[in-house]
Amino acid sequence: MAKLKRVELASDMGESFGNYVLGRPEEIMKQINTAFLACGFHAGDPMVMQKTVDLCKKYNVIVGAHPGFPDLMGFGRRVMGITTEEATAYIIYQVGALKNFAEQVGLKVRTAKPHGAFYIWCIEREDRAKAVLDGLLTVGRDLEALTLPGLPWTPLHEAAKKAGLRVIPEIYPGLVYDSEGGVGVRRTYEAETEDEAGLIQKWIRTGKVATEAGTEIELPAESIEVHGDMLNAPEIVAAIKKVLDEEGVEIRAALD
Repeated sequence: MAKLKRVELASDMGESFGNYVLGRPEEIMKQINTAFLACGFHAGDPMVMQKTVDLCKKYNVIVGAHPGFPDLMGFGRRVMGITTEEATAYIIYQVGALKNFAEQVGLKVRTAKPHGAFYIWCIEREDRAKAVLDGLLTVGRDLEALTLPGLPWTPLHEAAKKAGLRVIPEIYPGLVYDSEGGVGVRRTYEAETEDEAGLIQKWIRTGKVATEAGTEIELPAESIEVHGDMLNAPEIVAAIKKVLDEEGVEIRAALD
């Protein structure tokens, strides 16, 4: 594997709502290149969306959309039986709201990725992937890319590529991988900082990550995702930045 020269740091953000505050968003925002903002269905609310967009403006962070299933109680991790027409409408509703908040401060929604179970739902069939992409392209006229898991290659990856969007592959140090590169949730709300930084260091040096079965797979990625709802996410980002600096890898937004 050729030595990694540059990578971006990204985070899923804006996942507080009402009286429920998750993470330490401003401390994370100071350290990342791209933020994927919850759009009010799986997490977030209008005030949180507005405040998080304001932080993107303050710290020159690229705005990405992170739409999900309408499932606040399950944090968008429960698969729902919806139609393709509903999926398109859900995207237009959520990303349309974020787009307007962004435009108020002179920003654009430049990238996107479906959240959690919505992503699992939309990669299972071509018609589902098309429904999601149709919604994104309807409202996201400034959309340049989809940021998606590096593996496996899915109908959503293919549909984005055919539509002329860039596909930015992502690695998730806070999740677990199966033998095909699929991801699963294992984390609590305070992961081990050293574990996540160590995984990234190994990936930089070898291009590989460990799977749940104890094997290793090669994983292509241009973006490192740290989940912003974790209590120690700022420390995890800082530890990963230190590793990247030690390994001589430039930290830079994938869309720059």
